[in-house]
Amino acid sequence: MGTLDEVFRARAWLRKNGVPIHFEGRRRAGCQIAVEFKDPDGNNLEIYWGLDQVGTGGDVRPASEWRQALTLEDAVANPVAGQRLPAVSTGD
Repeated sequence: MGTLDEVFRARAWLRKNGVPIHFEGRRRAGCQIAVEFKDPDGNNLEIYWGLDQVGTGGDVRPASEWRQALTLEDAVANPVAGQRLPAVSTGD
């Protein structure tokens, strides 16, 4: 997504329309803040913002900086090192 606010708005839309959310927040590796669900055909989909980039030298975020979060709110309240989070509306 182009903005973190769009991820919150997408979650609100999914909830309003009864779409089961299988995961929200941030997984351990990487730093993207995401919502995961299935489409009507059963395919897994992920809406996310803030994907880490692999450096030109192959550098990646070390495991010591991974920070799992199990809600969007927790991911925003506890950002990973170097992640600048804009103010967001919860969309609810």
